[in-house]
Amino acid sequence: MMKQQQAELEIFKRIGQFTAVDKDNLRIENQPTRDGMPFKPPSNKPWCRVHVNYGDSGIASIGNSPDIRDYGFISIQCFAPLNTGTIVVAAMCDEWRELLQSYTVSHLEIYKVHAPRSIEDKDFYAKIVRAEFRVN
Repeated sequence: MMKQQQAELEIFKRIGQFTAVDKDNLRIENQPTRDGMPFKPPSNKPWCRVHVNYGDSGIASIGNSPDIRDYGFISIQCFAPLNTGTIVVAAMCDEWRELLQSYTVSHLEIYKVHAPRSIEDKDFYAKIVRAEFRVN
């Protein structure tokens, strides 16, 4: 049985292997910056923001006690400065899919990575990638 803390640690380890942007421009929800200041998106480089969200939980099996399976998704927003083209964001989305699709470790499985969707942002060209996972 894997606890939420363990699952998120494994997800963050995998996210840390992403190489399409500088580590300082890969933002994980509530992660402190190196200088302790609030994150300021770069105006001249691509960057990403990642959130881990949980959805439903269900009973996977019943024995001496029920085994609970948690479901969730990783939401990855990819940004590129306006007027720099769309290819850099497409490449980031491709790398996210390759990194996360069918990733398993212990009781964690990322089983589906959706095709990217456009999102509205007045300062950047942006896409969002969703990766669904289950724990236990």
